[in-house]
Amino acid sequence: MATERRLPSDQVAARLERMYLDAQRAIMAQVQAALSAGNLMRAQERRLQLAAVLATLDQLGAATDPLARRLAEQAYHDGSAQTAKGIGQQIGASVTDVAVPASFTGVQTDAVRTLQDAILGKLDTARRTVGRQVEDVYAKAGRRAVMRSLLGAEGSPQAASAQLAADLRRRGVTGFVDRAGRQWRLDTYAEMAIRTTTREAVVQGSMDRMASHGIDLARVSTHGGSCAICSPYEGRLVSLSGQTVEYQGEAVMDASIVPPYHPRCRHSLAPVVVDVEEFIRAQSAPAGII
Repeated sequence: MATERRLPSDQVAARLERMYLDAQRAIMAQVQAALSAGNLMRAQERRLQLAAVLATLDQLGAATDPLARRLAEQAYHDGSAQTAKGIGQQIGASVTDVAVPASFTGVQTDAVRTLQDAILGKLDTARRTVGRQVEDVYAKAGRRAVMRSLLGAEGSPQAASAQLAADLRRRGVTGFVDRAGRQWRLDTYAEMAIRTTTREAVVQGSMDRMASHGIDLARVSTHGGSCAICSPYEGRLVSLSGQTVEYQGEAVMDASIVPPYHPRCRHSLAPVVVDVEEFIRAQSAPAGII
């Protein structure tokens, strides 16, 4: 029986990001059309137009939630596989490919479910927030139209929504504000959540693989042009147990300081086999790790 080919997590993430970008554009088109029609002064019309947007968001969730679950699982697999290769290289094993395990242990299953819950929660929050924001836009357009009518202002009903439409064209449908006061669109927020959760899953898969082989030390990856947040941790050693504080004269950080260090962080962990001979003796066979 043929097995389904697994896509690397970065390809799954790219598909998911594209779906949210397409949804952002579709919702923008829906909202722009509703504003241009100039009928939002009527409550019934606002409800109908909002229902259309909410249906788009529901369809987005139905289409992307299974892919988000798959992403968290595959990213976890990728982290585990990358770590196995790193171990094989250090002990001199010939590693050309690392098979994805057919099933998880209980601990691994729990880890993957936690990661899946995290990304599903973030994406659900994104969709709900956009729905509320569109509802606010329609309500504001209705109020402006009513005010112009009461004041006897000249111009068509569409003119009352012209500024709202211009604002939306400039910034998109937003609604997410971070601690720095930055606003996010649906697609950019989803991209941030997807990339961050993917990195969390890769790192968790890597740490769990190391722990399963009794490896306590890992080294943070190094990337050119890293930001000020990541730079202090690049190339540093980490103790997964928190019990190793120094190795060969080098200070070791504890496991609370592991990537990702911020949204869209690229850093990962590489295993450090302290004693190759002892490690090989501890395993039933070198092939058992790959």
